[in-house]
Amino acid sequence: MHLAIDIGNTRTKLGLFGPEGLQAQWVLPTDGLEADMAAVWPSLTAPLRVGWIQVATETDPRRWRGWPEGTEFLPIHTGMPLPIAHRYQTPATLGIDRIVGVIGALAIAGQGPVLVVDAGTAITYDVADAAGVYAGGGISPGLRMRFRALHTFTARLPLTEPVPTPELVGDSTETAIQAGVVLGLQAEVAGIIARYRARYGPGLRVFLTGGDLPYFENQVKSLTFADPDLILKGISHILTSSPS
Repeated sequence: MHLAIDIGNTRTKLGLFGPEGLQAQWVLPTDGLEADMAAVWPSLTAPLRVGWIQVATETDPRRWRGWPEGTEFLPIHTGMPLPIAHRYQTPATLGIDRIVGVIGALAIAGQGPVLVVDAGTAITYDVADAAGVYAGGGISPGLRMRFRALHTFTARLPLTEPVPTPELVGDSTETAIQAGVVLGLQAEVAGIIARYRARYGPGLRVFLTGGDLPYFENQVKSLTFADPDLILKGISHILTSSPS
């Protein structure tokens, strides 16, 4: 049994994996995470292996009290051996969540090429070629970042919440912003996917993940899989493929 942990700036996702795959999961606030682990401890039994990624925080799960005796820990980062080759020119600046998502996609697909679209604070595009080699991708402002930018850098535009299916023609300032931002980003994602498919061929499988997945899952028709747990599955694959 192993526990995969994806530690974000505001929330942390945990997934408990066994022989049949993902058995349980939790989403907890990153602030005060150790205290909130009280909801998780009863589900953990030895032997247990724990792997985690984090992009910006300095949380160290090894310091938490409550782990079963003998728990093994594996902090996952780009400086360690990973079950994927890459051609990225600046691996030290590569967000570990990006390459872990591709590892998860390859574990599900069995082979490349695969493209992972992660719809979070930023929209990231990450691709592995037919040989399963990570090539890189792209980074674009995410949905809420665009809403905040319109509000912050203009004098009169309000801060507006997104909706999954806005009308094309907004009949108020709020609905016009929703139409421009949401439909614009959906079109951007569809267009970028089309360009990746033109380069890597019609066999490219496209995975969507991230907290804003619901705004694209049913609106972008070129997706192959929508999986909110793709990063956890990538961590799980690393745990099972790395020696104890």
